[in-house]
Amino acid sequence: ELIVHPVLDTEYGMEEIDSWLPRLHSVVLGPGLGRNQSMLGRISLILEKVKSFDLPIVIDADGLWHLTINPDILKGYQKAVITPNAMEFSRLVKSVLCKEIPPSVQPEPQLVADLATAMGNITVVHKGAQDIISNGRYIEICDTSGAPRRCGGQGDLLSGGLATFLHWAMAQGDGGLPPPGPTVIAAWGACRLARGCALQSYNQNGRSSTTTDLINQIHSEFARLFENETYL
Repeated sequence: ELIVHPVLDTEYGMEEIDSWLPRLHSVVLGPGLGRNQSMLGRISLILEKVKSFDLPIVIDADGLWHLTINPDILKGYQKAVITPNAMEFSRLVKSVLCKEIPPSVQPEPQLVADLATAMGNITVVHKGAQDIISNGRYIEICDTSGAPRRCGGQGDLLSGGLATFLHWAMAQGDGGLPPPGPTVIAAWGACRLARGCALQSYNQNGRSSTTTDLINQIHSEFARLFENETYL
């Protein structure tokens, strides 16, 4: 179950983080965070604590805004996965690779790999017409059908699912999963699940689909994809 801790902007927020971080299996940082410059220092502290506990982490939404300003805060931490959309990816490429590229829902897969490599082989999930996943060593693409309409909050569903999949994948231990490795495998699985939920919701609700409708599809779609005779 995803637990939200809205404490970062409170006076004793960091003390609270110290108390509950050791009990977490994975962390999602970014959704609802805001872009206040004062938050960047706290994010840096949180990331250092996450690293010290060797926890997998997903960076999304406003977390990517702060990462664009200071990419070094995550560089080299290979249990991290970032999930930029077209605009966020464009900003990161400019910040990290010093290249100006227009936002695109279908970037060159090698460019995703180049960003992952430059970030110290963290895993990058570019959300678009197809989801492009790379840790700089491997490139995987999730291009199964999703919904023709992407609803607000769908990225949050992906981030939460990805955090769960990361914990499961990392729990296999060293050598537990074959190449392309736990972060890429977890990312592909989460993308496949999110796309499947979106499609099933759209088939039922059409253009009135909301993220709540997608969440209601998680159980049946997870069972169909991962608990039956492997229908991927």
